[in-house]
Amino acid sequence: MRIPSKIHDYLFAAALAGPMLLAPLDAVFAGCKPDHFRALFFIKSMGACSFDSETLSFAGTPVQQAMCLMRGMDSTRNLVPPLPSLPLALAGRIGQTTGLPSRAVLSDYLATLSLEGEFGDFLWLPVSRAHDNQLEAPMARYFVIHDTSGPNFGRRSFPEDIDGGGKLNDLRNFECHDGWSKAHIVINRTGELLLAHDYSVPWRETKFEQAAEFGGALKGLFLHNEMIQPRRSAPGRGRRNDARSPDPAFTPAQYDRLALLYVIASVRAERWLIPAFHAAIDAEITNGHDDPLNFDVDSFANSLDGLIEKLGTPDRIQAAHQ
Repeated sequence: MRIPSKIHDYLFAAALAGPMLLAPLDAVFAGCKPDHFRALFFIKSMGACSFDSETLSFAGTPVQQAMCLMRGMDSTRNLVPPLPSLPLALAGRIGQTTGLPSRAVLSDYLATLSLEGEFGDFLWLPVSRAHDNQLEAPMARYFVIHDTSGPNFGRRSFPEDIDGGGKLNDLRNFECHDGWSKAHIVINRTGELLLAHDYSVPWRETKFEQAAEFGGALKGLFLHNEMIQPRRSAPGRGRRNDARSPDPAFTPAQYDRLALLYVIASVRAERWLIPAFHAAIDAEITNGHDDPLNFDVDSFANSLDGLIEKLGTPDRIQAAHQ
C-alpha cells in the first residue's frame, strides 16, 4: 500500500482539526456552537425504516435499506413510498466489499483535481465508528445526503447565476472556526468543496441521531454531506415556506462531486456505504426535514458509473483531464 510521506507528519492531528476548506483563507470565521441549553430530545418510534438499536442498522439488506432511505417528501410533506428498485450502479455495489478502487488510484485521481491535500492524504484513515469512535463499535454505515434548504428567496425568482459564483455559492457562509459545522462536507453548485470534518470524525446532524434514547451510540455511524440548494415559497403553503427548489434541483457538478465523496467514504470504510436521505431518517419526527428536495437518484448513479469508469486505469485518469 502506497502512503504519502507527509501523512506521518500531520495526518492524525489534521483529522481532528476543523474546519479545512477550499474557500479564501482570509475569511472572517464565525462560531457555530449553540449558545443556549438544548433539552434532551426523545423519539416515539425507530423511524420509517425500522432502526434496530442492537445491531445499529435499519431493517433489511443494505440494498433494501437504501431503497427505504433514499426517498423524500411529497407535496404534502409526507414521506413517499420506498423506491421499488435502484439503478444498477447503486444496486450492484451497496453493501459489497468488491469493486472498490484502490487508495493509490483514487489518490492519483484526487491529485488531478487538486484535492490531494484535503482528501487524498486522509484516504489511509478509516471512517468514524459508532459510540463516538469506540474501537469495538461498527464503522460508519450510512452516507447521508442533505441540502441546505436555503437561502430562501420567498416569492422572488431565483437569481440567474445561482449555479455560478456569487454569495449564494460562497463556502465561507458555512465555515465555523469553532469546529461546529453541521455537516462533514458541503458542496456548492459549482462543485467546490468545504471540508468541515474529516470522515474519521464522529458527528451528528439529524434529529434521529441525537435522540436521548440512543445515549450517543449513533455518533459516528452516519457521514453527512450537504449540498447547497436555494429555495422559494410555493403558493398556498404559508407566507414563508421553502417548498420549491430550482429546476434542476442540483447541478451536474454537485452530483459528480457527491459521487466522488461517496467513493472516498466507501474506500475508507472498505465497503460500499448505504446512501440515505435526511428526510427519510427524520420522517417520523415532528418538524423533520424534507431534504434533499427533488434529488435525482439516476443522476447520482450516472455520476458514480462515470467516475468508476475513469478510475479504471491510471491512463484513463490522465486522459480524462487533458
